[in-house]
Amino acid sequence: MIKIAMICTGTELLKGSTVNTNLAFLGGELTAAGLPPVLEIAVGDDCGELSGALASALRSADAVVVSGGLGPTVDDITLDVAARFFGLELVESPELSLRLEEWWRRGHRGRCPRMQYRQARCPAGARIIPNPEGSAVGYDFETVYGGRSRRIFLLPGPPREFEPMARDYLLPCLAGLNPEDRIFTTGFLAAGIGESAASAAVEPAVREFAVTVAYTAKPEGAVVYLSGSDAATVTAAVAAARRAVGEAALPAGVTGVIPELIARLRTEGATLSTAESCTGGLIAAALTDRPGVSEVYLGGAVTYSNALKTALLGVAPELLREFGAVSSETAAAMAAGAASRFGSTAAVAVTGIAGPGGGSAAKPVGLVYVAAVWRGRSSVRELRLRGSRRAIRERARAQALLLLLELMNAPAGVDEV
Repeated sequence: MIKIAMICTGTELLKGSTVNTNLAFLGGELTAAGLPPVLEIAVGDDCGELSGALASALRSADAVVVSGGLGPTVDDITLDVAARFFGLELVESPELSLRLEEWWRRGHRGRCPRMQYRQARCPAGARIIPNPEGSAVGYDFETVYGGRSRRIFLLPGPPREFEPMARDYLLPCLAGLNPEDRIFTTGFLAAGIGESAASAAVEPAVREFAVTVAYTAKPEGAVVYLSGSDAATVTAAVAAARRAVGEAALPAGVTGVIPELIARLRTEGATLSTAESCTGGLIAAALTDRPGVSEVYLGGAVTYSNALKTALLGVAPELLREFGAVSSETAAAMAAGAASRFGSTAAVAVTGIAGPGGGSAAKPVGLVYVAAVWRGRSSVRELRLRGSRRAIRERARAQALLLLLELMNAPAGVDEV
């Protein structure tokens, strides 16, 4: 199988000021295509470090993808380092110069600055990868390193440029290098189940199949990945693993609660609204990250104060005085209020104490109540969550959506899940 490595450049990646979404995107796309990468290196804007990263990647890989460092400024060193490393001449391309001038005129006045023409250079013999979103094109060239033929791809770093270029050019190109040699991987979410429990159920069930198993812990459960060289075998192993997990297993290929929930709501012709206190809009943000969610998600309210719980969701002041904001009664009233006020078929609500302060002996940090409403039925769950404020909020978000999915799957007439 062709081995692929990725080098992500940019000092900002190492400082933590920028999240490396290019790796997540390309890793997921390559894995789905049966070409999981074997190595990833993040490196700063330093010539020596980037040269070392190229040497390390080429010890493991047949194809290397480098993202970032193709802009016009002095810290954009990828093209110069790659040309020097592989002994390639850089020549200014009249075609790229014209492209840069046209691009500049579309958004600026005056002449294109000389500095921009750094992006008009091209390694001798390289193929140009079009960039519909920015000024820097990408490059694709073949070389020999260590006595073996290698393929090198240089792409811009901004995700809005990297992703379409990778999708339209890089991925089809990599898939065509050795079309018969693939590793097929399929995953599914074991909802509400930890890695250890998932492993105990799955591994005996897939022992007879020629597959490897891997797990990823998520706030909503454990994702089970099965990989192998034969697609039919992987499909059969996934079916066996899902049977072993039981009702907690989401469909093959579904590795999160939100995609399944959106699909179910769409199939049912149903709508969803949200009411959040301690999660502060995390549920709404997670939902609206998904394209097309407007078909089913109406909106929500972040009601951190008791006054807004009453004004926006209709939670009775007497209920708040008697049971408090962090209670099963308030969570249930928030969910019911969201469904009623927003006119949705389904609703979820969260209220709790995320910490690090604000807890008491009766209501400690990590006490969270999640509630769900589905076609007039309702369910509330008490959670005792541990970890940082961020971890508690993320787990609460996941558990609220998981509770709704469980309520939707419960037999008619069952309110408590």
